[in-house]
Amino acid sequence: MSKSSSKKSQSKPSARAGADETSKAAAGGKRKRAAAEPQTTDEAPKSRKSTPAPPSMPVAPSAKPPKGRGKQPVDLGEALVHAFETSERIHQYLLEHLDPEIWSLEAPVGKGRVIRGVFAHIHNVRCLWLERRGESFEAPAKVDRESVTQDELRAALRASSAAVVELIRASLAAGGHVPDFKPDIVGFVAYAIAHEAHHRGQICMLARILGKPLPQNQGYELWNWRKRADEALEARGPNAATEAG
Repeated sequence: MSKSSSKKSQSKPSARAGADETSKAAAGGKRKRAAAEPQTTDEAPKSRKSTPAPPSMPVAPSAKPPKGRGKQPVDLGEALVHAFETSERIHQYLLEHLDPEIWSLEAPVGKGRVIRGVFAHIHNVRCLWLERRGESFEAPAKVDRESVTQDELRAALRASSAAVVELIRASLAAGGHVPDFKPDIVGFVAYAIAHEAHHRGQICMLARILGKPLPQNQGYELWNWRKRADEALEARGPNAATEAG
């Protein structure tokens, strides 16, 4: 056999082997593509065993509104008036139990007002509030802080309190707006009560410095809001408690 024929016979198996490897690679690629492509057969997918859902947590029942026990809704405007009247009643309670001996005494320390002057300031500031509201509200006469007596001051405070109550009611009727005061009547009443309570505290402090403090039980009674509120209603008249509910 010649050398050329021997070379041809040796090259045939290698070419055949390369073709076989190419066809295997092509078949493998088809299988990979088929595995990657989604199934489009009409057969229903086999159902998988579903995992049961965890049990739901119990839901707390929504809070029920408190029972009114048959009470009527609160008239907030009337409650605002009543709050100021109660604060006034606390002034009157303090005046009833304050020792007259220290009414005009100067404290041994400081240069502040005497008790008489602090009470006069509370009344006179009320009058000032009313004067600033214009002619629609008649302000009571101011008192002389140098000479007013304890009984005169009690009567003056009752008069100025009644005038401020008229201002509160008129402001409520006007939608809660107060002439020359921002933001509204609620803010005004809160300011008035806070201002007067501040000075009431000064009076109690002066009484202690002057050696005539209120007895402990009477000091506690200054903060007995419910009792003072009932007394404020009684001061209106026999039908006031029924009307207030």
